[in-house]
Amino acid sequence: MYTLQHTLLSAFMLIASFTSLFAQSPGGRRPPGGGPEEMISREKQALYEQVTDLTDDQKALLDGIYEEFGTTLQETSEELRQSNDREVRREKMEALREEKDELVADALNEEQYAIYTELTSRRRDRRGSRSEGNQPD
Repeated sequence: MYTLQHTLLSAFMLIASFTSLFAQSPGGRRPPGGGPEEMISREKQALYEQVTDLTDDQKALLDGIYEEFGTTLQETSEELRQSNDREVRREKMEALREEKDELVADALNEEQYAIYTELTSRRRDRRGSRSEGNQPD
């Protein structure tokens, strides 16, 4: 457990240093369905509802992961909103999600992580189908 906590602490420090690179711009409009905080909150709540055998240590680690991810995602979203390059925005956001997924994988056992990946892949699939529906023919 010490190694897991040490790994996660190192990851948090990395994320914290990454977030300092981005300045949060005031104001800004929220996307439909809520901003980053709401999306993170819904995902975390769904995970806690689906994975019922989480230990207190796992919950504490996950709370920290989601808190840092939410902060980083919000700051990155604000910074990237200035960019007109959709591909760059998509790549940076996907890199953040992959980093979160790796941290979550370290916090969960195999069965729990399988539930997490199923949960997040369904959400991503729904988002992808909405995006595809908005594409011109």
